[in-house]
Amino acid sequence: MITGTLTLFQWSLRTDVRSIWPHIVRAGFAAFMLFSIFAAYADVFGTMGPGLRFFQSICFLNVVLISVSGISYFVSAVTEEKESGNLALLRLAGVTPLAIVLGKSTSRLVSSLMLLMIQLPFTFLAITLGGVTWQQIISSYLALAAWMVFVANLALFSSVRCNSPGRAAGLAGAILVLFFTVQPIIVNGLAAIPAGWLPPSVVTFLNSVVNLQVKMSVMDSLARILTVSGAGQGLLSFQFWLNILAGIVLFSVSVMMFDYWSRPSQTSDFGTSATARRFTVGRCWRLPLMWKEFLFFTGGRLFFIVKFLAYGATVGVFMYLQNASQPWSGYWLTGDYAWACFLTLAAALTLETLMYSSGAIFTEIRQSTLASLAMLPLGTSRILLEKVLACVVAALPVVIWLMVVYLSASESIDRHCSATMVVSCLIVLLLSSHLTVLLSLYTRWAALPLALLLTFASFMCCPMLILASFSLTDVIARSHNWQISLLLGSLLNLVWTWLFVLLPIEIEIVKRWDRLSQES
Repeated sequence: MITGTLTLFQWSLRTDVRSIWPHIVRAGFAAFMLFSIFAAYADVFGTMGPGLRFFQSICFLNVVLISVSGISYFVSAVTEEKESGNLALLRLAGVTPLAIVLGKSTSRLVSSLMLLMIQLPFTFLAITLGGVTWQQIISSYLALAAWMVFVANLALFSSVRCNSPGRAAGLAGAILVLFFTVQPIIVNGLAAIPAGWLPPSVVTFLNSVVNLQVKMSVMDSLARILTVSGAGQGLLSFQFWLNILAGIVLFSVSVMMFDYWSRPSQTSDFGTSATARRFTVGRCWRLPLMWKEFLFFTGGRLFFIVKFLAYGATVGVFMYLQNASQPWSGYWLTGDYAWACFLTLAAALTLETLMYSSGAIFTEIRQSTLASLAMLPLGTSRILLEKVLACVVAALPVVIWLMVVYLSASESIDRHCSATMVVSCLIVLLLSSHLTVLLSLYTRWAALPLALLLTFASFMCCPMLILASFSLTDVIARSHNWQISLLLGSLLNLVWTWLFVLLPIEIEIVKRWDRLSQES
């Protein structure tokens, strides 16, 4: 099912990506709605409102796509002009910052809002299924539209502030992750810290931050709207006004600081220092493309050390919270703190993997360096493999700390997850990253959200097949009295997933790379 869907999608991409892109997105939403209706009817006797369940899944998908689009689609509004050198020409032609910002960002926001609006007639099917009213549907879509305005202007702010799409995506992604995690971090942190350790003013400020985040969160707003009491409320929630206000503030700051943040960077003594150059650049490795990708794409040694210290500080924060609530726990993470730290590092690894997948090859296309790489006496597989190795080396800090946390608290983590869960998450991550790389060779923008949409739709189309494969390998392994049956069964599923799903994608990536190299 996954391979067939991928083959059909690859065939459609060969025709004309720019012309069929809106149709692909609309078809994806229609397919998701169809499967949501099937799921609602399948559980019609187990829930009081199948229409409410159907509409909740639609809202959840929209929140995910809007948030991911802020990291990949909206952040390139201004940074693409900076990288291509056209921003200086626009300013020389007398185009004002307001006109540039409106022309580059607002058009994308309007098109995205139109994509959100075309779903509205189809989601009214939820009323016929029962459990939801038309006031709740309209109020939910207004909340989603306000959230899109906030995310788009946050991405615009990051695009104006940063000089490259990668840095802008990193800034926007970090702010969104902080926005969604600030509530549990502050609430759990205040609960773990003994009373009296923090001044009352600090506690009051932290509680006000939590309250503001709850009022601005689209997930909390949708949860309040899609309740029995939410049916009698007005169409415009408090979250709607806060998100619109935050979007206006971010847009105004971007316009006012446009000239200051877009001025050419000044040269400094950092690049002229021989010691600094040896530390940050060093000698070329035996794998030159791997060295180039590690230095110029992933940030080099300095960023590697910064990430290692940052992840170490994250582990230290969890150890501090654990020792504050359990002074006898020692210097190793245990229990829920070890599990929470493991999940945080796993999420960071997932985010790094997807960001590297979306930009590793697309950077070569944007900078028009495919023809230069094709002239090297290296095969396409060697070039792509060195790019992958560079990204693997760049992701080592989070992997190292992830292994340290697991080895120090393996018993606590094993109580929450199994080998099947780990391999399943790994399969989803590998499929998403492969699709992201493939789509970055076809589409100019939005490769990451489109890959996540395809991954979600593929696993939604055949969940029983995936679960049955895991159960089958587990039964076969247990029937032979293997002690590590579950692990072997999970590894077997990983092997067949690579053989029948990931390997065809890798072959298509190599073919598409060769085709683009010949055309450039």
